[in-house]
Amino acid sequence: MDAQMKSTLALSLVGIGAVATGMLGIVLPPGERIAAGLALVVGAGIGVVVLAIGTQLVNDTPDDYASVVLVAAALGLAGTLVSLGLLWRRTADQRATGQRGADQRGDGERPDAARTSAPSEG
Repeated sequence: MDAQMKSTLALSLVGIGAVATGMLGIVLPPGERIAAGLALVVGAGIGVVVLAIGTQLVNDTPDDYASVVLVAAALGLAGTLVSLGLLWRRTADQRATGQRGADQRGDGERPDAARTSAPSEG
């Protein structure tokens, strides 16, 4: 596999991670949707660490650097998907009961910040 194909595959893996994060964010309860973005942070962090270490270990050829980028993207995607899986498991009870992440009072009342009338007005 040449350097250009490795780079294309690496960028595709990054895109797959972004799509998976977006799709999971759509189905999560409203109070938990922002947490899906943290999975991208985990994946990006793993990718940066792999790039930092890998670029010090390879010879100075474009093909070697493309291999490091591909490995970094693959490990970053794996970290993102594992993080999304953990988030999915953590929010299972909220999804089952239909609760919102920040509004778990259970009394059917809307939070005060979302009121359209004063409490005394009904």
